[in-house]
Amino acid sequence: MGQPKVDEQNMAFMQAVSFVNQTNQHLFLTGKAGTGKTTFLKYIRENSYKKMAITAPTGVAAMNAGGTTLHALFWLPFGVFIEDYTLKWDEQDSHIYNKSRLFSTIKLTKQRRAILQELELLVIDEVSMVRADTLDAIDIILKSVRRDMRPFGGVQMLFIGDLYQLPPVVREHEWQVLREHYSSPFFFDAKVLRDHPPVLLELSKIYRQNDSDFIGLLNNIRNNKCTPEDLNYLNAHYKENFSPKDGEQYITLTSHNKLAEAINHDQLVKLNGTMHNVKAVVKDEFQQSSFPAEEILPLKLGAQVMFIKNDSGEDRKFFNGKIGTVKELNLDRHQVVVSFEDGSDDVTVRRETWENIRYKYNKGEDKIEEEVMGTFSQFPLRLAWAITIHKSQGLTFDRAVIDAGTSFAAGQVYVALSRLTGLDGLVLKSKIPQHSIRTDFQVVDFMQRMHSGDEVNEILALCQRHYLGQILLQSFRWSHLVEGVAELSASFEKRNVDSKEAAQAYLQAMLDALREQERVANKFMTQLYTMLRDKDTLDYNQICQRTKSAVDWFMPRFNDQILLATQEHIEAWKIKKRTKKYIEELRSLLLDFRRKKEQLSHCLTIADILTQEGDLSQVVNQINQQAKTTDSTVKAADDEDAVKDTKAISLDMFLDGFSIEDIAKKRDMVKGTIYGHLINYVGQEVEATDLIAQEKLDKILQVIRENPEKSSSELKMILGADFDYPDIKIGQKVLELAV
Repeated sequence: MGQPKVDEQNMAFMQAVSFVNQTNQHLFLTGKAGTGKTTFLKYIRENSYKKMAITAPTGVAAMNAGGTTLHALFWLPFGVFIEDYTLKWDEQDSHIYNKSRLFSTIKLTKQRRAILQELELLVIDEVSMVRADTLDAIDIILKSVRRDMRPFGGVQMLFIGDLYQLPPVVREHEWQVLREHYSSPFFFDAKVLRDHPPVLLELSKIYRQNDSDFIGLLNNIRNNKCTPEDLNYLNAHYKENFSPKDGEQYITLTSHNKLAEAINHDQLVKLNGTMHNVKAVVKDEFQQSSFPAEEILPLKLGAQVMFIKNDSGEDRKFFNGKIGTVKELNLDRHQVVVSFEDGSDDVTVRRETWENIRYKYNKGEDKIEEEVMGTFSQFPLRLAWAITIHKSQGLTFDRAVIDAGTSFAAGQVYVALSRLTGLDGLVLKSKIPQHSIRTDFQVVDFMQRMHSGDEVNEILALCQRHYLGQILLQSFRWSHLVEGVAELSASFEKRNVDSKEAAQAYLQAMLDALREQERVANKFMTQLYTMLRDKDTLDYNQICQRTKSAVDWFMPRFNDQILLATQEHIEAWKIKKRTKKYIEELRSLLLDFRRKKEQLSHCLTIADILTQEGDLSQVVNQINQQAKTTDSTVKAADDEDAVKDTKAISLDMFLDGFSIEDIAKKRDMVKGTIYGHLINYVGQEVEATDLIAQEKLDKILQVIRENPEKSSSELKMILGADFDYPDIKIGQKVLELAV
């Protein structure tokens, strides 16, 4: 994926980047169609150090955003959520979920819990379609899983969307329940956001339209300020029996899917030539409701089509919504050639592949990663004589016929009009009445809460300091370390491990030490929280001094009682029998311990930074980068230890008298791997003749000396079937040591 181009002069865009990367403040990024919301999401995806998940309310929206659905990530049931609702447990309330029914329904596996516990940034794209109660359900789940009563369990929320476009879908029987608890179904009326509203930022620089009169008209429609003059100006584009001239590529925007399908079908039938129904290639898991393109795409030569994806190549020959004509159908070569009336070069279109992903947590890398569950491959085209308003979101057209009639829902006129680059390309099939362009007053009211640019900068500066303070607080949370050791200790009752009692004694001593440190840490966190919360007496110098004192107390105790003690225990137990799984679990704990030590070290830097005056933007970026770099170093050290350990375990077992066959069997490895481990110690703890008979070794040494340029496979051919590759490696090692 190419790096999205960023307009660094776009202040709102750059402020939004700072809020996401340098604070933990919830953010709602909005903007009219064509202002760069999609570009922003791509930029954050590629330029944030935070562990993030990208979601959307529908499968298609999630696919376009490059993420997964909210329901898939949280395993949400389809229904209404009211946290404290008194259930009757009958048919009437089967679609209502209170907290108890919610947690009895969702399936939070260990991997799913790990994702939610490690998540730092949750992105919800197309948030205009997310209901308030859905957001409250997510809040409750995150608080519970993370054991953190802050909003969303301390996860930063990035909401992206345009409230003037598609609203949440609420059925009448659902609203009868919701209206008692919510003033509107929009996400911003969620209970969790009442006391902790997001910062609103609007991308206002329009990249799609350049017609100032048109931009003014769209703004008036959005803000319920459409005057009679505006309406007359708009309806001047009404043409009752409009029919485009040959070569004029207009697309009709309708409110109903059946009407769009009928127009496309009728136009396609009029064309001469053979109809080709191109079937998508679907592999593995990919729900039909999430298909991002037509499963069966009907095509003919001369068909009017539009692209449903931006060109990912360097030349950018097409964009999402660009309309052209099918010039050639080379389906045997999986190609469709599309030409354009504007004279631009023909495009040879090939199948695009969309991925159905799910998230998983990689503890070793400390990353939330994407796992591809299935793929959908199809030409990124659809018939383009007509399309519904709903499916036109995110597209851009030069010319369109808007078939409004009386069936348009309030707000849909704005969505339809904002697809166009200017009024020159607009044709109205019927006049638009005043009531069809009304925007929901609650949306307009909410959008009035926008801060000025200077106010946003002040909020950003405060949020940056708050973010650093939160990092300090989180650095002194010991709970996950205590839980990890306690869980391992509890599992020992049913274990069959060598020197089991001694291992249990070590784990109990470790648990006691961690609990004592946690007791002190909790006490310090309470003091630190009080100092950070009281804005009137906020003294960063005092916070700095207290933090340094705390680190001075914790660091030697944690290093000696926890970190070094665990390393020594691993060294002592890795050579014992039946301890492979136990050693792996200890190594996982050791990785957590090393990360905690690095967190404590970073506290000293952060505490000093908080005492500085002025803009902290660069410093916060450096802190984030430093943290990730350090974690990579920690992980590299852990990997190196693991490689050393696995070889050392084989050596220790060999020196204890186990044969290579026995070691391979006990360690569930092939003999060649064990030979490989032991060859590293030839000339040190192991003699070559401990691994191979002297006469075989002599023969190998003779052949290698006579054929110094030969590869191992060539040497094996000379030596014959009685000699294996490990034998040859031993001979090569002996000669290497003799040099």
